[in-house]
Amino acid sequence: MDISKVFEMEINPDGRALRAAFRAMEPTSVIISLARKLGRSVLSNDAQSFFLDMCINDEIFKLYPPSWLYVRRTLKEIILAAEKDGEEVSDGLYELHAIYLLPPQDGSSELASKCYKTFTYTVPPKSRSYLACQTDSKKFLEEDEQLVTLRVSSNMLEGGTGCSTWPAGLLLSEFVLSHPELFFGKNCLEVGAGTGMVGVLLARIGTGKIMLTDGSLATLANLKNNLSINNVEVEEAQQANSDLNTHSSTRVECRQLTWETLFDKERNLDCNVILGADLIYDPLNIPPLVNLLASLLPVGRPIRTNGLEQNVYEYPVAFIASAIRNPDTLVYFVETVRKAGLKMAEVGETMRPAICLTGISDLDRSTILIHKIQAWKD
Repeated sequence: MDISKVFEMEINPDGRALRAAFRAMEPTSVIISLARKLGRSVLSNDAQSFFLDMCINDEIFKLYPPSWLYVRRTLKEIILAAEKDGEEVSDGLYELHAIYLLPPQDGSSELASKCYKTFTYTVPPKSRSYLACQTDSKKFLEEDEQLVTLRVSSNMLEGGTGCSTWPAGLLLSEFVLSHPELFFGKNCLEVGAGTGMVGVLLARIGTGKIMLTDGSLATLANLKNNLSINNVEVEEAQQANSDLNTHSSTRVECRQLTWETLFDKERNLDCNVILGADLIYDPLNIPPLVNLLASLLPVGRPIRTNGLEQNVYEYPVAFIASAIRNPDTLVYFVETVRKAGLKMAEVGETMRPAICLTGISDLDRSTILIHKIQAWKD
């Protein structure tokens, strides 16, 4: 297959979708469907060559590979699908599948608890225009696809929920990309930051100061690793003050934050925006979470300009994304928020995020709510 044909297939939307799905470890059935679409309804030799050249021999795959078992299963299913379609299977696929039937050559286990998912996203045109105006930088006008690579748990029993990616977190990421005006230049705090995707995007769009928190030390260690992979510099806790306004330049801090045992310094964190995703799956978590929000969403503060108070008040706000799993749990969350004296509104429809993530098939956006929470205005 000549290089010009490979190049044509690479810029083909079907080819980009296939590569994005494979990088994100989408279900094998999705990979087969996209490969057939690329091969015009069959797993043609061209489609097989694209998969080998642009998915397997890809720099991202070499640096940050999906799980060994996922690649093995995908190769097997592609071979079986090609045979079912009556297509000749390339020698490269057979040879690669044989390699993946053996243990990894680097000595790691094929059942390794950690692997990598790489998500492909684009920034909506309206957001690019806004960021270009705010920063006077033409880089935001580029329409190129961008990547976020995350080390995740391939086995939740070993890695915990904080080392996995969840639908509400993906939608919250799209919300950040779709509404940069809510976050640009603001001090942001994420509760239950998990693998760090939202934190990476906040850093890239140019927020003020960012504090990423989680209750699990293992999750925080993985989070710091993911920030490093994505070239987000982290300031160590001992270098940082609990006040997010300590420095004039943007910084990112990671810190353990347990909702049940808040210290006074944590109740006074100075943040403009709080974010969180998939936080209310367990009803037991709801009272301490709402207590945290009530502590961090005080009444309005007067805005200062050149040290002088203006007759304008700023009200911190929280955006919490939640997948609808149990309606009773959602009702309990809403009731607890209102009893705490906070104002709550669902903004997923009125501020519907654009579809920014590509190659993600099982993200049912209709089942995820985004709640805006604030203290009642004086």
